[in-house]
Amino acid sequence: MIRSPRRRADFPTYRGVFGPSAALIAVACCVLAFGAAPASATFHLMMVREVYPGSVANPEAQYVELQMWQSGQNHVAGHVLRSYDAAGNVTGVNTFSADVPKGANQSTLLLATPQAEAQFGVTADAPLSPVLSPGSGAVCWEAIDCVAWGNFSGEAASPTGMPVAAAGVPDGMALRRSIARGCPTFLDPEDDHDNSAADFEVVFPKPRPNSVAPSETACPSEAPGGGGNSGQNPPQTTLRRKPPKRTSDRTPTFRFAADETGVRFECRFDRKKFRRCRSPFTASRLSFGRHRFQVRARDNEGKVDPTPASYRFRVVRG
Repeated sequence: MIRSPRRRADFPTYRGVFGPSAALIAVACCVLAFGAAPASATFHLMMVREVYPGSVANPEAQYVELQMWQSGQNHVAGHVLRSYDAAGNVTGVNTFSADVPKGANQSTLLLATPQAEAQFGVTADAPLSPVLSPGSGAVCWEAIDCVAWGNFSGEAASPTGMPVAAAGVPDGMALRRSIARGCPTFLDPEDDHDNSAADFEVVFPKPRPNSVAPSETACPSEAPGGGGNSGQNPPQTTLRRKPPKRTSDRTPTFRFAADETGVRFECRFDRKKFRRCRSPFTASRLSFGRHRFQVRARDNEGKVDPTPASYRFRVVRG
């Protein structure tokens, strides 16, 4: 859970003359309290947007494109994209060595092999191991979002649902996430249902690195029949991922979204108080027995979802 910076009154008052150690402690406290990136500036609110596993003519020209659905998700240094074979074995771990410069909403990040950079005339934001197979496989951005294709039958870091392109990715083609749901010209949480076959389609490859400005355009906040929220009403919260009703996992992970952008989330278990959280949210070690998880969205005007998304489940001994 992200902790809010401490208020000035929370810091100890030093009386008399500061010694060198006390001064260093005070400076360190200030850096930790005021120098950290805000909770909204992270790497979580991002999906796999496009996958190109190469072609017969140039099999090692491969890339994976990620896309933000909220601004400030460019703090990716040290975070990884994993590749899997058809059985779910990890075949590649590709790490961002630094943050990317552009963090505007809808910005993309490109991991690519040198062969793909040459073929498509782009400069990648991070390297990619040439281990993708057009026949089958999967890729995952951390444990946040995954896509599987072909006859993938293993387990990835996050649910993949039914694989897309059951016969494999056609030669020279790519897989791209559809943004038809919700706003059809803008990537948003409604475009991810943890089901690769429903979320992705086969397209001609068109990689876009972080240096290229987004071309997506936002829909009106509320179009007739569009089901959006103009901000006049409280936000509505939806659970996107949850554990089974009976689980032996004592630290389950939940994913959730709202029908407004720019909201904050508050979570709680059982009868505890709501506390600030973000998606995905992994519980601290839970006791065995019944539990109830609730999450609600709060918009920038302070309006709170009056009907938090709720889920009851039981933690059992494995």
